[in-house]
Amino acid sequence: MASPLISTGLTAEPNESDGPPIARWISEAERYALSGDYDTALPLYERAIAALAEDKPRQNQLRYRYGIILNALGARRPDLYPLARSQFEAVLDYVESSPGIPFEHSAARVRSALAHTYHQQSASESRPHQRTQMLHTAYQLYSAAQKQLHRERDWQNLAITYFNLGQVCEWQGNLEEAIEWLEEAVALDRRHGFADLAEDLAYLTALREQVNPTQPAGNTPI
Repeated sequence: MASPLISTGLTAEPNESDGPPIARWISEAERYALSGDYDTALPLYERAIAALAEDKPRQNQLRYRYGIILNALGARRPDLYPLARSQFEAVLDYVESSPGIPFEHSAARVRSALAHTYHQQSASESRPHQRTQMLHTAYQLYSAAQKQLHRERDWQNLAITYFNLGQVCEWQGNLEEAIEWLEEAVALDRRHGFADLAEDLAYLTALREQVNPTQPAGNTPI
């Protein structure tokens, strides 16, 4: 399941005209990112994040957005996964060290996003030991996230995390557990009318077929 590109929700502060043009940097970064010019967009995000050092809520909101973009780019640029990971780690540290302070994303959502960096990077990792470690770390982070997402009743992000757990299990060769997680994802999709139902159901069907292949007609033993 792909993570959507979402608006940052960051706006200029009343006194921002007296300091760095943070809102303009963010706006330009968004524009370049949406047009596919990431070489220009990424330095602008970095500049804005650095300039927001005294405004931790806005800085971490932008860090989360930046991490999502870096993770999406990782399929083409695997070297960006560690940078994406560092954004989510910083956000997670902020959220968990500031209980009670309102923030757009819960620790569980951030932890699931962090897991996704390991999950996705494992696909481009050619060294078996490192790939195994990445998948193990992704599984542990997703597992912790899904428990909290369930408590928070964040059903859509929980369904996405179930899907991702299923894929990690498949890549680890554990098809039976992969099916169990996909069944959970499909159940939530049906219950809440999520748009991912068709995709998740197709994946679940494919996993079941791997475990119990359908016998071609005419090849059934007599």
